[in-house]
Amino acid sequence: MSETIFDILSEENILPNPRVSKICKTIIKRHPERVKAVIYYGSSLRDLDKPDKMLDFYVIVDSYRKTHKSLVRAFLNYLIPPAVYYYEKLDKNNILIKCKYSIISLPAFEKLSGEKSFLSMIWGRFCQPCSILYSESSTITDRLITARENSVRHMASQITPLISGPIKSSQFWAKGFHESYRTELRPESSEKRAIEIVERYENRYSRITTVLFGKPDKDGYYLTPHETRIYTKSKWFIRRLIGKPMTAIRVINSAATFDGGLNYILMKLKNHSGVTISPTSFEKKHPVICSPIMGWKLWKKGAFK
Repeated sequence: MSETIFDILSEENILPNPRVSKICKTIIKRHPERVKAVIYYGSSLRDLDKPDKMLDFYVIVDSYRKTHKSLVRAFLNYLIPPAVYYYEKLDKNNILIKCKYSIISLPAFEKLSGEKSFLSMIWGRFCQPCSILYSESSTITDRLITARENSVRHMASQITPLISGPIKSSQFWAKGFHESYRTELRPESSEKRAIEIVERYENRYSRITTVLFGKPDKDGYYLTPHETRIYTKSKWFIRRLIGKPMTAIRVINSAATFDGGLNYILMKLKNHSGVTISPTSFEKKHPVICSPIMGWKLWKKGAFK
């Protein structure tokens, strides 16, 4: 029996190191009785046990209102998911453990993974390797893996029209991740990062590409369906226009989750774009409410070109 994308994604759940497991448990305790699943992803997963790496998680919850202390923050989480939290602490070896985790409901995760989702924030991220560290039930696990399979298929559908001829699996997926990263605020080269990600898991992407398009030729080239390019190129252009400001709003929104958060976030945004702003006293006091305003100010100054 031929393998499926669901089969391939189901293999990716790794046993995390103690540092990651401890932070996962801490996150669950910070939002008691709300967490349905925790997904570990990003560069720290790829590099595994590097203590200086920021840990990245997506936290699946059942209720925004009951998860957040602030009604405004709960509403913004519903309106512009996910909400980003930062957490850090010193471990017993005096090493600072840093993590950021994104709060999203299971229905929102499923919706933003599917073919009707325009921005690539979810489907561009979760067609890449990740690990479900915690799940309340096998039903939720299956729903998450199914959503991730939809992400894989949606990403492939958004790459295929950009391809003009036979292509290797690594080139195909690197093209897609390059386009996806260009819709976000990132300090590193999008193309370089995309190639690095694919090469780390080259066999995985070859297996997925074979499921999608059949076996490659003797030189490893796949023949993808020919589709119209102009419409897809226009969609990626619009994603770049919308995606970066949306990223900034989400990140500024997270400034209320730890001490000195707004200054830290603006510094990070400056490192990404070279642009910063001087928030008013009201904006400093209410970063969540003012996140769209500050995002607009950053856009006017050219932060998202």
